[in-house]
Order: sequence, then structure tokens, then C-alpha cells
Amino acid sequence: MTEDKPMASPATLRRIALGTVIATIALTGTAFWLSYEHLHDVARHYGLDGSRAWAWPATVDLFIVIGEALILSASLQRLTDRAAIVLAVIGSTGSIALNVAGVGSHAPGMTYVVAAVPPCAALLAFGALMRQIHENLSGGSRAETGSGSSAPASAPPEPASRAAASAPATPATPPAATPGRTVPEPGAAPAGTPASPRPATPGKAPAAAAGTSDSTLAAASEARDLDEVADTYRKLAAALGRAPSDKALADALGVGRSRAQQLRSAAAEAGHADLAKALRAAS
Repeated sequence: MTEDKPMASPATLRRIALGTVIATIALTGTAFWLSYEHLHDVARHYGLDGSRAWAWPATVDLFIVIGEALILSASLQRLTDRAAIVLAVIGSTGSIALNVAGVGSHAPGMTYVVAAVPPCAALLAFGALMRQIHENLSGGSRAETGSGSSAPASAPPEPASRAAASAPATPATPPAATPGRTVPEPGAAPAGTPASPRPATPGKAPAAAAGTSDSTLAAASEARDLDEVADTYRKLAAALGRAPSDKALADALGVGRSRAQQLRSAAAEAGHADLAKALRAAS
């Protein structure tokens, strides 16, 4: 078994990163200085003197600085600046070519190498410096983004209870019939008899044949308020002076005739014996 090697502490990593940055800056500055001085000598050799000889190398080497800076700016914005890349390539190629060409012809091969090393080193070192700056800046922006987003995410809505979701719907309880307001059978009610509103349909009960004892008992067990059916039946009987028909009971309850017959039978078996008989007239 191999033991896990301890990881370097954050302080050690910071010291290494700082040393790398310092070394990169020193290499970049030295390489640019050597390249600049050689181009200055080339300018003097070909007729420029004084300040002109010192300014001439800047027309080449500054293209590298500008291009690399623009590349860094675009990279921080997650973009690609092709023009900046072209500037950096032109500046680097021109600096290397002019440094090598300034040696002249028929020079020893090592002389060309000495002339080419500073501009090549300046290009590579400056690119490495820009990369380190980019990593530091992008790392800082990520840290600010992470610390700035302190607002907690909105909590999702609490899900409905499984028990509530699985519970069957409770049938509505029909409103109580208003005393004194009954609806008489059409054509049979005495004049001046007040009408009663139709109550809401009683609770859901399974369909069953009128003479089937099991079905009516099942309907009676599931009906929410058979007492309301019996009360409506008795009010109609009092208003009409006789047992109301299933059609009249259906109109008063607001249900179909077959349904009214089922409810009346269920109420009779539930204890309301006076509901056992009803007229069979259609009206």
C-alpha cells in the first residue's frame, strides 16, 4: 500500500506563484531590453541617430505589447480578438526577422542564434506573463461572483400531502330545505301555495334497481343526507295532500326520476317508512 502524499499548503502555493510571476517579469524585461538594444544598433547602422535610433525599435516591439494586451482583454470577456492576434504575430515576426537580418550577411551561424534568442524569449515570456495575469484576474472575478451571490435560492413550493392527494372527494351536503317553500306537483298544487327551491343533489350513491335490497342499502350507506330527502318528500305530501309522485320528488330534488326513486327507496329502508309508497304518475 502506498501512503498519500501530503498536499502543499496554500501559503506554499502562493509563494510558488509569486516567484513564478517575478521570474517571468524579469525574463520578459531582459528579453525585450536585449531585443530593443540590438534593434537600436541596427537603426544606427542604417542611418538613424540620437532619439530616432532609440524610437525606431518601439515601432516593432510595441506591436507585441499591444497585441498581447488586447488578447488578454478579449480573453477576460470570453471573446477572441483576431485583430489583436494579427498584431502580436506581426510584431513578433518583425522583431525576430529584423534582429536576425541586422547581423548582416556572411556572419557565423551562432551570431544569428544570439540575435534571434532575445526576441523569441521576449515573445514567449510576455505570453506567459499575460497568461498568469489572466488566471489571476479570472480567479478573482469568480471569487467575487461566488461571494456576491449571497441571496438564498427561493424554496420550491411545498408538495401537497400524499394523504390529502389520495383521499377521496367528500360529496357535498345538500342545503336544508326551507320550511314553507315547497314546489307542488305541476297541475295539482292549490293556488297560492308557496314554492320551495330545489335543493342540491344529495351525495353520490351507486345506481341500483328499485327492488334490489342490497343496492338500496348501499345507496343509503353512501348518501350524505337521506333525512333531507325525507323532509322534501313530506313537504311535498303536505302541499299536495297526498303522496307525491317520483316525478314531483325528482323535480324538487333537482335530479332524474330514476335517481329520485332510488333515494326514496334508500330513505325508506333507512327508517323513513312513510316514503315506501309513491304515485307512479308521470306528472
